[in-house]
Amino acid sequence: MKIFSMKSTGLYLLLFFSGRAVAQIQLDSVLLKPLKGPNASFSSFTQKDSIVLICFWSSGSEASINALNAINTKFENWKQLVGFKMMAVCVDEGKDVGRVRPMVNAYGWIFDVYIDINGDLRKTLKSVSLPQSIILYKGQVLYQQSGFESGSEDYLIKRIQAIILHR
Repeated sequence: MKIFSMKSTGLYLLLFFSGRAVAQIQLDSVLLKPLKGPNASFSSFTQKDSIVLICFWSSGSEASINALNAINTKFENWKQLVGFKMMAVCVDEGKDVGRVRPMVNAYGWIFDVYIDINGDLRKTLKSVSLPQSIILYKGQVLYQQSGFESGSEDYLIKRIQAIILHR
């Protein structure tokens, strides 16, 4: 029995670490559309050793809009506290993509906004609900938060600060 247990543990570890390597490769090949400029790979918008906060959202999701508005009111202070990259990634498709730029301008969001072409980033990071925030460091997911309640944005900055302290 111990041999089977050791073999299965080794197999799980192999699958775990190989899965992380595959995710990193897939992130490098994901294309995003910034609001200004041409489509480019995810890695061209981020630095290799930076902390990245990705917030998946949709123009039709009231919770998504509320989450991004809450972050927007605190974003300048956050940037002064810690260095990180914020990416609001819209998952809208088809005609709904045309609503993104006017919505961003109307709300006055000051962080970078992107459109997830074909949903590839969302698939790669296994995001299933909206809004969803993911903190990446060196291409690895360190934290995920789904949904939005008033004040939950504060927990994101606390998680980012903790990551900075422990890197």
